[in-house]
Amino acid sequence: MQRPGLLGALLFLLLMAALVGGIAFGVSGLSAFRALRLLFLPDGSPESAVVWDVRLPRGILAVLVGANLAVAGVLIQTLTRNPLASPQTFGINAGASLAIVLCLIAFPALRSAGTVWPAFVGAAAVGFAMWALSVSGAMNEMKLALAGISIQLVLAALVQAILIANNAAQDIVYWLAGSINGAQWSKVWIILPFTLVGGGIALVAGRHFGVLALDENTGVSLGQNSRRVGGLAAVLIVVLAGSAVAVSGPIGFIGLLVPHIVQRLAGGDQATVLCLSAIAGPLFLSTADLFGRVAAFPAELPVGIVTALIGAPAFLAILYSRRSR
Repeated sequence: MQRPGLLGALLFLLLMAALVGGIAFGVSGLSAFRALRLLFLPDGSPESAVVWDVRLPRGILAVLVGANLAVAGVLIQTLTRNPLASPQTFGINAGASLAIVLCLIAFPALRSAGTVWPAFVGAAAVGFAMWALSVSGAMNEMKLALAGISIQLVLAALVQAILIANNAAQDIVYWLAGSINGAQWSKVWIILPFTLVGGGIALVAGRHFGVLALDENTGVSLGQNSRRVGGLAAVLIVVLAGSAVAVSGPIGFIGLLVPHIVQRLAGGDQATVLCLSAIAGPLFLSTADLFGRVAAFPAELPVGIVTALIGAPAFLAILYSRRSR
Protein backbone atom coordinates (compact mmCIF):
# COMPACT_ATOMS: atom_id res chain seq x y z
CA MET A 1 0.00 0.00 0.00
CA GLN A 2 1.70 3.21 -1.16
CA ARG A 3 -1.08 5.80 -0.76
CA PRO A 4 -0.16 7.75 2.39
CA GLY A 5 -3.28 9.92 2.41
CA LEU A 6 -5.62 6.96 2.27
CA LEU A 7 -3.56 5.06 4.83
CA GLY A 8 -3.56 8.05 7.18
CA ALA A 9 -7.34 8.36 6.93
CA LEU A 10 -7.78 4.64 7.60
CA LEU A 11 -5.46 4.75 10.62
CA PHE A 12 -7.28 7.78 11.98
CA LEU A 13 -10.68 6.08 11.67
CA LEU A 14 -9.34 2.99 13.41
CA LEU A 15 -7.89 5.18 16.16
CA MET A 16 -11.26 6.86 16.69
CA ALA A 17 -12.90 3.43 16.90
CA ALA A 18 -10.34 2.31 19.50
CA LEU A 19 -10.94 5.47 21.55
CA VAL A 20 -14.70 4.97 21.45
CA GLY A 21 -14.21 1.35 22.50
CA GLY A 22 -12.00 2.43 25.38
CA ILE A 23 -14.59 4.91 26.61
CA ALA A 24 -17.49 2.48 26.16
CA PHE A 25 -15.87 -0.48 27.92
CA GLY A 26 -14.62 -0.70 31.52
CA VAL A 27 -14.89 -2.58 34.80
CA SER A 28 -17.42 -0.27 36.46
CA GLY A 29 -20.49 -2.07 35.12
CA LEU A 30 -21.53 0.96 33.09
CA SER A 31 -23.14 -0.13 29.81
CA ALA A 32 -21.49 0.85 26.55
CA PHE A 33 -24.58 2.74 25.35
CA ARG A 34 -24.86 4.67 28.61
CA ALA A 35 -21.15 5.51 28.59
CA LEU A 36 -21.26 6.91 25.06
CA ARG A 37 -24.40 8.88 25.83
CA LEU A 38 -22.72 10.45 28.88
CA LEU A 39 -19.69 11.31 26.76
CA PHE A 40 -21.81 13.66 24.66
CA LEU A 41 -24.48 14.52 27.24
CA PRO A 42 -22.89 14.59 30.71
CA ASP A 43 -25.43 14.88 33.52
CA GLY A 44 -23.27 15.33 36.61
CA SER A 45 -23.97 11.83 37.90
CA PRO A 46 -21.30 9.49 39.33
CA GLU A 47 -21.48 7.53 36.07
CA SER A 48 -20.78 10.72 34.15
CA ALA A 49 -17.71 11.26 36.35
CA VAL A 50 -16.48 7.77 35.44
CA VAL A 51 -16.64 8.66 31.76
CA TRP A 52 -15.19 12.17 31.99
CA ASP A 53 -12.69 11.78 34.82
CA VAL A 54 -11.48 8.20 34.30
CA ARG A 55 -12.09 6.80 30.81
CA LEU A 56 -11.69 9.94 28.70
CA PRO A 57 -8.33 11.03 30.21
CA ARG A 58 -7.16 7.43 29.92
CA GLY A 59 -7.96 7.41 26.21
CA ILE A 60 -6.29 10.77 25.62
CA LEU A 61 -3.23 9.70 27.61
CA ALA A 62 -2.95 6.57 25.44
CA VAL A 63 -2.96 8.79 22.34
CA LEU A 64 -0.26 11.12 23.67
CA VAL A 65 2.01 8.38 25.02
CA GLY A 66 1.62 6.30 21.85
CA ALA A 67 2.43 9.28 19.65
CA ASN A 68 5.49 10.19 21.72
CA LEU A 69 6.95 6.68 21.68
CA ALA A 70 6.28 6.09 17.99
CA VAL A 71 7.77 9.41 16.85
CA ALA A 72 10.74 8.91 19.18
CA GLY A 73 11.22 5.48 17.60
CA VAL A 74 11.32 6.94 14.09
CA LEU A 75 13.80 9.60 15.18
CA ILE A 76 16.17 7.22 16.97
CA GLN A 77 16.19 4.82 14.00
CA THR A 78 16.93 7.79 11.76
CA LEU A 79 19.62 9.28 13.98
CA THR A 80 21.51 6.01 14.42
CA ARG A 81 20.63 4.64 10.95
CA ASN A 82 19.76 1.45 12.81
CA PRO A 83 16.40 -0.26 12.14
CA LEU A 84 16.68 -2.14 15.46
CA ALA A 85 16.85 1.06 17.51
CA SER A 86 14.05 2.21 19.77
CA PRO A 87 13.70 3.92 23.18
CA GLN A 88 13.43 0.44 24.71
CA THR A 89 16.11 -1.51 22.83
CA PHE A 90 18.61 1.31 23.42
CA GLY A 91 17.81 1.44 27.15
CA ILE A 92 16.45 4.99 27.10
CA ASN A 93 13.16 4.00 28.75
CA ALA A 94 15.06 2.08 31.43
CA GLY A 95 17.33 5.05 32.10
CA ALA A 96 14.33 7.31 32.58
CA SER A 97 12.68 4.72 34.84
CA LEU A 98 15.76 4.35 37.05
CA ALA A 99 16.06 8.10 37.49
CA ILE A 100 12.37 8.40 38.38
CA VAL A 101 12.49 5.54 40.92
CA LEU A 102 15.59 7.01 42.59
CA CYS A 103 13.85 10.37 42.95
CA LEU A 104 10.64 8.78 44.26
CA ILE A 105 12.61 6.81 46.86
CA ALA A 106 14.61 9.88 47.90
CA PHE A 107 11.62 12.24 47.80
CA PRO A 108 8.43 10.24 48.53
CA ALA A 109 6.27 13.37 48.30
CA LEU A 110 7.34 14.02 44.72
CA ARG A 111 4.35 14.62 42.44
CA SER A 112 3.88 13.29 38.93
CA ALA A 113 4.92 16.58 37.34
CA GLY A 114 8.21 16.45 39.22
CA THR A 115 9.15 13.09 37.70
CA VAL A 116 9.46 14.50 34.19
CA TRP A 117 12.81 16.18 34.78
CA PRO A 118 14.54 13.14 36.32
CA ALA A 119 13.16 11.16 33.37
CA PHE A 120 14.86 13.55 30.96
CA VAL A 121 18.17 13.23 32.81
CA GLY A 122 18.07 9.42 32.89
CA ALA A 123 16.98 9.16 29.25
CA ALA A 124 19.66 11.62 28.14
CA ALA A 125 22.45 9.81 30.03
CA VAL A 126 21.69 6.43 28.45
CA GLY A 127 20.97 8.01 25.08
CA PHE A 128 24.38 9.69 25.07
CA ALA A 129 26.10 6.41 25.95
CA MET A 130 24.34 4.61 23.09
CA TRP A 131 25.11 7.43 20.68
CA ALA A 132 28.81 7.21 21.62
CA LEU A 133 28.75 3.48 20.88
CA SER A 134 26.98 4.04 17.56
CA VAL A 135 29.53 6.57 16.27
CA SER A 136 32.54 4.58 17.48
CA GLY A 137 32.26 2.26 14.48
CA ALA A 138 33.05 -0.76 16.64
CA MET A 139 29.56 -2.27 16.42
CA ASN A 140 27.19 -3.19 13.66
CA GLU A 141 23.48 -2.56 13.99
CA MET A 142 22.70 -5.92 15.59
CA LYS A 143 25.50 -5.71 18.14
CA LEU A 144 24.43 -2.18 19.02
CA ALA A 145 20.84 -3.28 19.60
CA LEU A 146 22.02 -6.18 21.78
CA ALA A 147 24.23 -3.78 23.74
CA GLY A 148 21.23 -1.54 24.31
CA ILE A 149 19.12 -4.46 25.48
CA SER A 150 21.92 -5.45 27.88
CA ILE A 151 21.95 -1.92 29.32
CA GLN A 152 18.17 -2.04 29.62
CA LEU A 153 18.31 -5.35 31.52
CA VAL A 154 21.01 -4.10 33.89
CA LEU A 155 19.09 -0.90 34.65
CA ALA A 156 15.86 -2.85 35.12
CA ALA A 157 17.64 -5.14 37.58
CA LEU A 158 18.93 -2.10 39.49
CA VAL A 159 15.40 -0.73 39.68
CA GLN A 160 14.09 -4.02 41.05
CA ALA A 161 16.89 -4.14 43.63
CA ILE A 162 16.14 -0.60 44.77
CA LEU A 163 12.44 -1.34 45.08
CA ILE A 164 13.04 -4.52 47.09
CA ALA A 165 15.57 -2.85 49.37
CA ASN A 166 13.19 0.03 50.10
CA ASN A 167 9.92 -1.96 50.30
CA ALA A 168 8.49 0.25 47.57
CA ALA A 169 4.78 0.76 47.25
CA GLN A 170 2.76 -1.48 44.97
CA ASP A 171 1.78 1.42 42.73
CA ILE A 172 5.42 1.98 41.76
CA VAL A 173 5.79 -1.70 40.87
CA TYR A 174 2.60 -1.51 38.79
CA TRP A 175 3.85 1.65 37.08
CA LEU A 176 7.07 -0.15 36.10
CA ALA A 177 5.03 -2.70 34.14
CA GLY A 178 3.89 0.15 31.90
CA SER A 179 0.34 1.26 32.56
CA ILE A 180 -2.14 4.01 31.82
CA ASN A 181 -4.62 2.60 34.32
CA GLY A 182 -5.66 5.26 36.80
CA ALA A 183 -4.96 8.02 34.29
CA GLN A 184 -6.01 11.48 35.41
CA TRP A 185 -6.31 14.82 33.70
CA SER A 186 -3.23 15.95 35.62
CA LYS A 187 -1.11 13.40 33.74
CA VAL A 188 -2.61 14.54 30.44
CA TRP A 189 -1.60 18.14 31.20
CA ILE A 190 1.91 16.99 32.14
CA ILE A 191 2.67 15.24 28.84
CA LEU A 192 0.54 17.39 26.51
CA PRO A 193 2.99 20.32 26.05
CA PHE A 194 5.89 17.94 25.38
CA THR A 195 3.83 16.06 22.81
CA LEU A 196 2.64 19.20 21.07
CA VAL A 197 6.01 20.95 21.01
CA GLY A 198 8.28 17.92 20.54
CA GLY A 199 5.98 16.12 18.12
CA GLY A 200 5.20 19.33 16.25
CA ILE A 201 8.89 20.11 15.71
CA ALA A 202 9.53 16.54 14.58
CA LEU A 203 6.74 16.69 12.01
CA VAL A 204 7.72 20.13 10.71
CA ALA A 205 11.38 19.10 10.40
CA GLY A 206 10.56 15.73 8.87
CA ARG A 207 12.23 16.56 5.56
CA HIS A 208 15.50 17.43 7.32
CA PHE A 209 15.41 14.20 9.31
CA GLY A 210 14.93 12.37 6.02
CA VAL A 211 18.27 13.74 4.83
CA LEU A 212 19.78 12.76 8.18
CA ALA A 213 18.87 9.14 7.42
CA LEU A 214 21.32 9.27 4.50
CA ASP A 215 25.08 9.28 4.98
CA GLU A 216 26.69 12.45 6.33
CA ASN A 217 28.39 13.37 3.04
CA THR A 218 25.03 13.44 1.26
CA GLY A 219 23.64 15.75 3.93
CA VAL A 220 26.56 18.14 3.57
CA SER A 221 26.22 18.17 -0.22
CA LEU A 222 22.56 19.16 0.21
CA GLY A 223 23.54 22.04 2.49
CA GLN A 224 22.39 20.48 5.75
CA ASN A 225 24.26 20.81 9.03
CA SER A 226 24.09 17.15 10.06
CA ARG A 227 25.37 17.77 13.58
CA ARG A 228 22.77 20.40 14.28
CA VAL A 229 19.92 18.31 12.89
CA GLY A 230 21.21 15.24 14.73
CA GLY A 231 21.40 17.22 17.96
CA LEU A 232 17.80 18.35 17.50
CA ALA A 233 16.71 14.76 16.90
CA ALA A 234 18.51 13.62 20.06
CA VAL A 235 16.81 16.31 22.17
CA LEU A 236 13.40 15.40 20.74
CA ILE A 237 13.97 11.70 21.51
CA VAL A 238 14.76 12.50 25.14
CA VAL A 239 11.79 14.85 25.49
CA LEU A 240 9.25 12.55 23.84
CA ALA A 241 10.39 9.27 25.41
CA GLY A 242 11.17 10.77 28.82
CA SER A 243 7.79 12.48 29.20
CA ALA A 244 6.01 9.28 28.12
CA VAL A 245 7.84 7.20 30.74
CA ALA A 246 7.11 9.80 33.42
CA VAL A 247 3.33 9.44 33.07
CA SER A 248 2.93 5.81 31.99
CA GLY A 249 6.03 3.85 32.91
CA PRO A 250 8.40 2.11 30.48
CA ILE A 251 6.01 0.83 27.79
CA GLY A 252 8.01 -1.06 25.20
CA PHE A 253 8.00 -2.05 21.53
CA ILE A 254 5.87 0.81 20.19
CA GLY A 255 8.92 2.79 19.11
CA LEU A 256 10.39 -0.30 17.48
CA LEU A 257 7.44 -1.86 15.69
CA VAL A 258 5.38 1.12 14.55
CA PRO A 259 8.07 2.67 12.30
CA HIS A 260 8.68 -0.71 10.63
CA ILE A 261 4.98 -1.31 10.01
CA VAL A 262 4.44 2.20 8.63
CA GLN A 263 7.48 1.95 6.34
CA ARG A 264 6.22 -1.32 4.91
CA LEU A 265 2.80 0.18 4.21
CA ALA A 266 3.72 3.69 3.10
CA GLY A 267 7.30 3.55 1.83
CA GLY A 268 10.45 5.12 3.19
CA ASP A 269 9.77 8.86 2.90
CA GLN A 270 10.78 10.14 6.34
CA ALA A 271 8.25 12.96 6.64
CA THR A 272 5.44 10.55 5.71
CA VAL A 273 6.66 7.91 8.17
CA LEU A 274 6.75 10.48 10.97
CA CYS A 275 3.22 11.71 10.27
CA LEU A 276 1.70 8.24 9.97
CA SER A 277 3.60 6.95 13.01
CA ALA A 278 2.08 9.78 15.05
CA ILE A 279 -1.30 8.15 14.29
CA ALA A 280 -0.29 4.48 14.26
CA GLY A 281 1.46 4.72 17.65
CA PRO A 282 -1.69 5.91 19.46
CA LEU A 283 -3.71 3.28 17.59
CA PHE A 284 -1.35 0.52 18.71
CA LEU A 285 -1.36 1.63 22.36
CA SER A 286 -5.11 2.33 22.53
CA THR A 287 -5.90 -1.08 21.02
CA ALA A 288 -3.45 -2.84 23.37
CA ASP A 289 -5.01 -1.07 26.37
CA LEU A 290 -8.51 -2.09 25.28
CA PHE A 291 -7.35 -5.67 24.76
CA GLY A 292 -5.82 -5.70 28.25
CA ARG A 293 -9.18 -4.75 29.71
CA VAL A 294 -11.16 -7.29 27.69
CA ALA A 295 -8.75 -10.23 28.05
CA ALA A 296 -8.51 -10.08 31.85
CA PHE A 297 -12.02 -8.81 32.65
CA PRO A 298 -12.99 -7.95 35.37
CA ALA A 299 -9.30 -7.38 36.17
CA GLU A 300 -6.95 -5.44 33.88
CA LEU A 301 -3.59 -6.25 32.31
CA PRO A 302 -1.11 -3.35 32.31
CA VAL A 303 -0.75 -2.19 28.74
CA GLY A 304 3.02 -2.68 28.91
CA ILE A 305 2.48 -6.42 29.33
CA VAL A 306 0.19 -6.51 26.27
CA THR A 307 2.66 -4.61 24.08
CA ALA A 308 5.42 -6.96 25.25
CA LEU A 309 3.37 -10.04 24.34
CA ILE A 310 2.86 -8.60 20.87
CA GLY A 311 6.25 -6.99 20.45
CA ALA A 312 8.62 -9.72 21.64
CA PRO A 313 7.90 -12.22 18.83
CA ALA A 314 7.79 -9.37 16.31
CA PHE A 315 11.21 -8.17 17.48
CA LEU A 316 12.62 -11.68 17.09
CA ALA A 317 11.21 -11.78 13.57
CA ILE A 318 12.93 -8.48 12.75
CA LEU A 319 16.21 -9.78 14.19
CA TYR A 320 15.94 -12.93 12.10
CA SER A 321 15.19 -11.00 8.92
CA ARG A 322 18.16 -8.67 9.49
CA ARG A 323 20.48 -11.62 10.13
CA SER A 324 19.39 -13.44 6.99
CA ARG A 325 20.26 -10.52 4.74
